[in-house]
Amino acid sequence: MEQLKQRYCRFDMVCENPRSNSLEVVSMPEFFQIKPDIETSRTHVHPFYEIVWFTKGRGIHTVDFSRYEVSDNTIFFIAPGQIHSFDTNQNQEGFVIKICAHLLNDIINGDELLLKYNLFNTYDSVPYKRISLESAGLITDIIKLIVDEMDETATIGHRDYLRSLVTMLLIRIERSKLEQVDTFFSPNKTAHRVFLAFRREVELNYTKKHTVKEYAELLNVSTKTLSNYVAECASISPLEMINNRIILEAKRLLRYSDMMVKEIASVLGFEDPSYFNKFFSRIVKCSAVEYRTPE
Repeated sequence: MEQLKQRYCRFDMVCENPRSNSLEVVSMPEFFQIKPDIETSRTHVHPFYEIVWFTKGRGIHTVDFSRYEVSDNTIFFIAPGQIHSFDTNQNQEGFVIKICAHLLNDIINGDELLLKYNLFNTYDSVPYKRISLESAGLITDIIKLIVDEMDETATIGHRDYLRSLVTMLLIRIERSKLEQVDTFFSPNKTAHRVFLAFRREVELNYTKKHTVKEYAELLNVSTKTLSNYVAECASISPLEMINNRIILEAKRLLRYSDMMVKEIASVLGFEDPSYFNKFFSRIVKCSAVEYRTPE
């Protein structure tokens, strides 16, 4: 939390931590009525995971500088540190589910790695999924179970049961991807496991490791093998994924922090600020200073 506050010092940490059971579920449109403006229509960031399910309505949801059209049964996945805002003028209905990072970290191990790193932190693809009416009904049932269990704090096995329900929710959402043309990631396929592990390692290490070779060594594969696996799962190369994650964080810090450009360069692992400026300009097609102060 403190690291986020320092890194985004112009940002209000608008969402308070969910209550002691590590979850908060709020329905829309009530969400827009009870939450302050800085948590809805204004661009904001928070330190926990958020699932935003628009069951009905139209409008725009902005995530990390990109605008996405909302339609019925669209589910967005917002990871800690991501910047987003709502369009609140379209009579949207649905649910906002906040999950404290420590709860999601508790439930993620083994094959569940696929859930976390294929639903959240997907900076190489769109941050939402569209689901069928059938899946919507099943997901609604799980959310109802979660809401009921949230009040059973004194009941034996409460936290374990709640954790299991959250896992069930993520599994059900992930399975709904079979209804779409998106790539379905299987825990039984080596290329898929390595790709998602690579996505995880980039998220954990992008401020320290900038080369494909470094990540291949972390994953105990050759650079060629990693490139082949990424090519099977994504439309960009491993180096592009690494660079995109660095650039995304640079954009966040340039627009939403008071840090100097040389400080941002240092945070992102660049010893030489001039090299960072060349790197940023090459990819974004403008200098870091120009990006910070757009016309």
